[in-house]
Amino acid sequence: MSFKKILIPIDGSVYSDAAIAKGVELAKIAGSEITLFFTIDSSIYTHTAAGSSLSNLESILKAEMDEVLNNGKQKVADAGLTCTVRSSEGIPGREICEISGEYDLIIMGTAGRTGIKKMILGSVTQHVVAGAKCPVMSVKAKE
Repeated sequence: MSFKKILIPIDGSVYSDAAIAKGVELAKIAGSEITLFFTIDSSIYTHTAAGSSLSNLESILKAEMDEVLNNGKQKVADAGLTCTVRSSEGIPGREICEISGEYDLIIMGTAGRTGIKKMILGSVTQHVVAGAKCPVMSVKAKE
């Protein structure tokens, strides 16, 4: 099995940094193309206080997206590789699964939560592992 196209969903956390590092390592070995992917979580809009400025919230979220993608792109460049970036708006796990068929491998960071924390907080990685159309590598960050 070859991994020519690797998708790395990122959110700016130490967990996505670990996924980037593992993706770069694998890309160097396999000669893979890396795509970094950020989803603006649309569920945030349901938690916005009434009367809040949606346009202000949208500009904050887009600025965060740009920062996360630019930082991720720089990490890949610092390792001597190039990458493309993609973004979407929606529910992160669903958005990742939606485009998963375009890739040979997804590499995702995970917090490794179990028990009650997992039930309360959920897991984007778990959702993607269950619904992706390609293999998913889960990378646990060292804290």
